[in-house]
Amino acid sequence: MKNLTPNHGQNTSVETDSATDLARQGAVGLRAAIRWVSFWAAILLPLVYLPLLSGGLGPQTGYIVIGLLALNLIALFVGHSHPHTHQ
Repeated sequence: MKNLTPNHGQNTSVETDSATDLARQGAVGLRAAIRWVSFWAAILLPLVYLPLLSGGLGPQTGYIVIGLLALNLIALFVGHSHPHTHQ
């Protein structure tokens, strides 16, 4: 009777490659989602400025507007590479 030993090395390698591919696809998808949200946030955030500025620029409102401007700049930077596609 032959002594059959399973070859775990090849199976582990295939499973590792599959897990790596899955993780890579997830990372690519997450980056695309973050770019998409940042792109649209950069477009829509300025719409929030108008109601804030129309109410007058008090000390509290000034900090909010500065924070929104900073958030808008970050969204512009992150969402800049979002691909423009027509569907």
